[in-house]
Amino acid sequence: MAIFEDHGTLDIEADGQILIIEGTGPWNLESLDKSGSVALPVVQPLLGKPWGVLAILHGQVIYVPDAADALVDIVREDKRKGRVASAIILTGSDSPNFSENHISEIYTRAGEEFAFFDNQEAAKNWLLKKLADYTAD
Repeated sequence: MAIFEDHGTLDIEADGQILIIEGTGPWNLESLDKSGSVALPVVQPLLGKPWGVLAILHGQVIYVPDAADALVDIVREDKRKGRVASAIILTGSDSPNFSENHISEIYTRAGEEFAFFDNQEAAKNWLLKKLADYTAD
C-alpha cells in the first residue's frame, strides 16, 4: 500500500511477521499521521503476536521534532501490541551518520531494539532470529 505525501513517501506491506516500510524522507507530523491511518489495515493482522519492522529509508531520513516525538509514541504503542524489534536500512542519504544518529535517538527513546543493515536479507534474518528468541522466552 503506497502512501504519497508532500513531506515524505511510504510504502507499507506485511511479509509474515514482518512489517516492511519503505520510504523517502523527510517526514513531518502530517505525513506521519496520514500514514498511520492508511497503514492500519496492513498492521492489524500482526497485532497481538510477535512482529518486527523492516524499515528501508531513502534520502533525507529526518523526522521534524514533532514527528519524531510522535514516532516515539507510535513505537511504544506498537511494542504493547507485539512489536519486538526493528531492522533499518538507510540508502541515498547525503548525511548517513546524521540519519543513523537521528533514527537511533528516536528508537532508543521508544525503548525499541534495533539494528542497521546494508541489505534486506541480513535485516530479515536478524528480525526472524529476534522473533524466534522472543517466542522461545
